Amino acid sequence: MEFAEIRVVAADVDGTLTEGISFLLDIDAIRALRELEKNGIKVILVSGNSRPITLALKRYLGTGAPVVFENGCGISDFMWEELVIGEEMCNKSKEAADMLLKVLAVKGWRPSWQNPWRRCDFALNAPGGKVSEEDAKKAIEILKELGLLDGIEVIASRHAIHVMPEKCGKGKGVERVVQKLGYSMNEVLAIGDAENDIDMIKRARIGVAVADAQEVLKKEADIIAPEPAGKGFAWIAKKILESRHS
Repeated sequence: MEFAEIRVVAADVDGTLTEGISFLLDIDAIRALRELEKNGIKVILVSGNSRPITLALKRYLGTGAPVVFENGCGISDFMWEELVIGEEMCNKSKEAADMLLKVLAVKGWRPSWQNPWRRCDFALNAPGGKVSEEDAKKAIEILKELGLLDGIEVIASRHAIHVMPEKCGKGKGVERVVQKLGYSMNEVLAIGDAENDIDMIKRARIGVAVADAQEVLKKEADIIAPEPAGKGFAWIAKKILESRHS
């Protein structure tokens, strides 16, 4: 792989910069991220989280690039934000998520605590905490029966089901940020752990899945890191940095 050509790393957060699928940031991943930035490699935080959470991570992790929030429905820095989709579709996704919750609430599903700050992508959390691809398929069936699936996409991260406009996507958000930075997708390495990262790693020059990623993502990746989650991010960061000094 041509790591020497990489100028931008697009990194998913949960499950990629953390310790496993916990919400604890991995210390090795933090060190690796800062080394990338020190050596002129831009790091884009790409998350299913809301804008405030993703920007808070940017502030304290020390990344310089704008962030991608709500699974690519928007991009932002501290003083500005842009949505990649119109308000009408965002309102439609909220309606679909609200109706889906009414059906699933009897089984213990609940809205994400971040939903009040979300613009387009609305998340539902499973009663046991873990979400599967089958959960997303069931949600799609429910919305189809309700007549609310037109223009709406349902994807699963490991922590939630996300209901959002189908024209969003992490890959689209990353492309917008990369353009603002003055680079091309041919200079981007993207790394993730879950189904909602597929679009991003397929558009990048090099797509990476951490060792404990969902199988559906591994099938699309160019590289599967030998280490899980944050350790996997640290491993690929080391490969990039070594290529610059060889």
